[in-house]
Amino acid sequence: MDAAGLQRGRLTGLTLIGEDLIDAGQVAQQISLDTAREARLVAEAAVDRVRDMYGPDIIGPAAAFRDAL
Repeated sequence: MDAAGLQRGRLTGLTLIGEDLIDAGQVAQQISLDTAREARLVAEAAVDRVRDMYGPDIIGPAAAFRDAL
């Protein structure tokens, strides 16, 4: 925008083009410093594995379960 000599230039649009994309399973894991987010992702993967093994209704809100005797 500086090269165009505009005094008050504005960005009015942004386009993203994905080329040569590969399957998500083939990429390296991105490093994150957000430990809370990483913990949620690990827990989500574990819940998905349990649901795959025992069915979609195996895990739910704790309030929905009856008291243990």
